Amino acid sequence: MSLYVQWLNLIKERATSDWLTDGQRAVYDQILKQWLGVPFVNLCGPAGCGKSFLARVLVKEEGYVYTHDLQTAPQGTANVIVDDAEYTRLMRPTAQLLGLGRIILITRYPVRDPMPRAEIRLAERDVGQFLHNLYLHCGISFVASTPEGTDLSQIIRAEVIAKGGGSDVNS
Repeated sequence: MSLYVQWLNLIKERATSDWLTDGQRAVYDQILKQWLGVPFVNLCGPAGCGKSFLARVLVKEEGYVYTHDLQTAPQGTANVIVDDAEYTRLMRPTAQLLGLGRIILITRYPVRDPMPRAEIRLAERDVGQFLHNLYLHCGISFVASTPEGTDLSQIIRAEVIAKGGGSDVNS
C-alpha cells in the first residue's frame, strides 16, 4: 500500500469535526444549523477543499449515509450525502419515492437549480490548520515539500512524492 493511501486511510479513520478548518467549519455549521430543515443542499467547492472530508465527518458524527448514487441509499434514510454525482431534476422525485429525508449533494461546481448552496473556500490559514491537524492527530509532518495553494489533496500528494513514496499517489 502506498504512503499516500496509508495517509488517506489514517486521516479518514481519525478525523472528527474538531479537525475542520475555519472555512470548512463555516459550511458545516450552515448545513447543521442554518439549513437543518432544507431537503436539498448543494455542498460545493474546488478540488481538494475538503468537501468529501466534511461529508465523512457528517457520516461519523451525525449519522448521514454516504453514497455516490442516490438510488443506492437505503429506503427511508433521514440524511443522505451524494458525493460527486451529477445533479438532475429527477433526483427530487427519486428521493421522495425512496422516502429519503435530507440530501446533501456534493459537487465541484454549484448546481443550477434552486437550493441552498454551502460553498467551501479555503485560505492560507485553513492550510495551516490542516497541516497542524495532520501532525497533531496523525504524526504526519511536512518536511520534504513546501505546501503551495489551497488544494489539500495536492499538498498531501506533493509531500508523498517528495518523500519518495509517490509511485501510485493517484490510487
